[in-house]
Amino acid sequence: MVAILAKKVAEAKVSQSVVGRNNAEKKHGLMGMLANPYVFMTCLFASLGCMMYGYDQGVMGSILVMQNFEAHFPSLTGSTIQGWLVAALELGAWAGALFNGYLADRISRKYSMLVAVVIFTIGTGLQTGAQNPAMLFAGRVVGGIGIGMFSMVIPLYQAEIAPPELRGSLVSLQQLSITIGTCIAFWLDYGMHFVGGSDCNPAGVANGALDSDGTFLPYAAHGHTCLGEKTISWRLPLALQLIPAWILFFGMFFLPFSPRWLMMKHRDDDCIASLSKLRRLAPEDPLLRAEYLEIKAAVMFDEETEAEYNAENKFGAWRALFAGSMLKRLGIGCWIMIFQQFTGINAVLYYAPQIFATFGFTDVTTQLLATGVTGVLQIIFTLPAVLFLDNFGRKTFLIVGAAGMCICHVIVAAIDGSFENSWPTHTSAGWASIAFIWLFAVNFAYSWGPVAWVLTQEIFPNSMRSRGVSIVASTNWMFNFVIGLTTRDMLASMKYGTYIFFAAFCAGGGLFVWLLVPETKNKTLEELDVYFGGDNSSIAAADRARMQRIEESLGLAGVQNLEDLKREKGLGSEEHQENVGN
Repeated sequence: MVAILAKKVAEAKVSQSVVGRNNAEKKHGLMGMLANPYVFMTCLFASLGCMMYGYDQGVMGSILVMQNFEAHFPSLTGSTIQGWLVAALELGAWAGALFNGYLADRISRKYSMLVAVVIFTIGTGLQTGAQNPAMLFAGRVVGGIGIGMFSMVIPLYQAEIAPPELRGSLVSLQQLSITIGTCIAFWLDYGMHFVGGSDCNPAGVANGALDSDGTFLPYAAHGHTCLGEKTISWRLPLALQLIPAWILFFGMFFLPFSPRWLMMKHRDDDCIASLSKLRRLAPEDPLLRAEYLEIKAAVMFDEETEAEYNAENKFGAWRALFAGSMLKRLGIGCWIMIFQQFTGINAVLYYAPQIFATFGFTDVTTQLLATGVTGVLQIIFTLPAVLFLDNFGRKTFLIVGAAGMCICHVIVAAIDGSFENSWPTHTSAGWASIAFIWLFAVNFAYSWGPVAWVLTQEIFPNSMRSRGVSIVASTNWMFNFVIGLTTRDMLASMKYGTYIFFAAFCAGGGLFVWLLVPETKNKTLEELDVYFGGDNSSIAAADRARMQRIEESLGLAGVQNLEDLKREKGLGSEEHQENVGN
C-alpha cells in the first residue's frame, strides 16, 4: 500500500498533459492571479453568489436570539423548532444543487446562475416580509434552492475557466467569499441588535416581559410593540443579501461562457474565442491550441462513451456515474463532503451564539460579539488557501487542517466536561473554550472549507462533471441539513460529547484523505480523466483505443511539447461525428 501511494504521489508531480507541463512552471498563487487578471476578476465576480451562501449561513443564528424576533415568532424559540428553521434552508439547497446539474448542462453554467438569482430573490422576499412562521419556513426553503444552485455551479464554472496552475487558488475564492458573507452577516446582526436598544421592552407588559431571573418571555411580549429593539433589526439583515444577488445577475451577462461547456455544445469557434479571452492569447498561439485540442479530445471521448451507455438505457449516462472508476470518483467526492460537514463547522456558524451561551456567556451582546470575531478569523485564514494551495497541494492542507480541528474539539470537550456545572465561577475557562472554537474555525478556514470544493470539481470528466458535482454538492447539503437540525439537541443531550463526536470525524477525514485521495495539483481537468482511473494499464483496452484514435485524429498523439503539435485544420471533426452517430 505504501509503495503504491508513494508511486502515485511521485506521478502527481509531473503532468502528462502538454498544457499541464507547460503551465506548471508558471507563477502560482497571488502572483499568478495578478498575471492573469481577466480570469482572476471573472472568478472573483462569480464568487458573489457564494457570498450570499455564506451570508445566509451566518445571518439566521444571530437573529434567533434577538428579542424582537422572538416576540414576533414566540413559537420558534424551542431548540427543535429552531433546528428545523435553520435546516429548512439546507433542505432546499439539497434540491437546488441536485436540480442544477441538469440545468447547468442544458442552458450553461452562466445562465443557470441567473435562474438561481431569481429563485433566491423570491425566497429572500418571503423571509424579509414574513408575518408568520409559515412564510418564514417557505422563504428558507425557496431561498435554499437558489443557494444550493450557487454552491453547485459557481465552483464548477471557476474550475472550468481556470488554467491548471491557478485552479486551486481561483476555486478557493468561492470559500473566501463564503467567509466574507458570513462575517458581514455576523457583524451586521451585531450592529442591528442595538437599533432602538438591545432589549424588546414591549409596550404594556410589566417588567419588560422579563421573569425574575431576567430571562425574556417571548409569549408575554407577543402582540405588543417593542419600544426598544426594532423590527428592522432582523428584517434589514435578511433583505440586504439581495444587493450582491442582483449585482451578480446583471454582471454575468458580461462574463464568458465556460470553454468546456461550449465544446460540449460543439461551438468550437466560441470555445476558442472564450479561451483566447481568458488566457489573453491569440487564437493561433500553440499553447491555446493545445488546450483547445485537449478539451476537444476529452469531450469527444466522453460523447462516444456516453452514446454507448445511452444506447443500452435511457438513463445510461446517469447509471455510468455508479459504475467502475466513476463510482470511485463519486465516492471520494461524497465522502469528502460528509467529512467536511461533520467537522462541525456549520454547527458553529449556525449556532455560535447558542454555543457560546453553553460556556456561561448568557448576555446576548457578548454572544454576538464573540460570533463576529469568528467571522473575521475565517476571512483572514482562508487567504492561505487562496495564495498557496497550488504550491503545496490539496492533501497537505486537508490533513493538517483535520489534525488541527480534531485537537481543538478534544480540548473544548475537556474544558466543557470539567466546568459545565460551574461556569459562573470559572469565566476564564469559558473564554478558553471560545478561544479554541475560534482556533477550530481557523483550521477549517484554510483547509476543509476551500479545498473540499476545489477537489470535488477536479475528479469528474467533462461530460459527467455537472452530474457528478450536483450529486456531491447535494450530499454536502443533505448532511448540512442533518447538522442544522440536530446541533441544538446534541448540545442539550450530549453536551461535551458533541465535540468528541466532531473530533472523531475530523480524525477520520484526515485518514481518508491520506490513504485514499490522490493529489491533483497542476493536473488539467482532462488529464484527471485518466488520473482518477489509475495508470494506463488499468484503463479498459477499448477506452485506450478510443482515446488513441481521437488523439491521432486531432494531432495530439505522441505530442511531448508545443513544438510537436501538428497544425492540421480538419481536427478530425468529421470522423468524430461519424463515430458518435454510429
